Amino acid sequence: MSEWEDITIARHDKQYSERPTADDAELSRQVFVLTDIPPPRWVEICNAALVGSPGRLGRKAEVSGKALTIWGGPKIFDERDANHLKTLVAYTNEQYRAILEPVDLSGLDAFGE
Repeated sequence: MSEWEDITIARHDKQYSERPTADDAELSRQVFVLTDIPPPRWVEICNAALVGSPGRLGRKAEVSGKALTIWGGPKIFDERDANHLKTLVAYTNEQYRAILEPVDLSGLDAFGE
């Protein structure tokens, strides 16, 4: 078992989150800071889950560095979305941890004997 610690959402970064502008009142960005910079495979799993995720978070979202960014309408993000996002990050941790588990090959015979 690895000593890897789960990545979680540390906080909502209001400074980098954008409010709708006069140019595009339909688009806003919400940025969440992760507890650590995740490894590339974790990012792949999370980005795939964000795209495939049913519901409003499936529109456009991505992880880059320590930032998890979600784009959407001006009033898109609410408590239900926050809970969905936490669940999605927990799912990503679970999937990543499964990759880290050692595979037991002791019962396999490479030569079919």
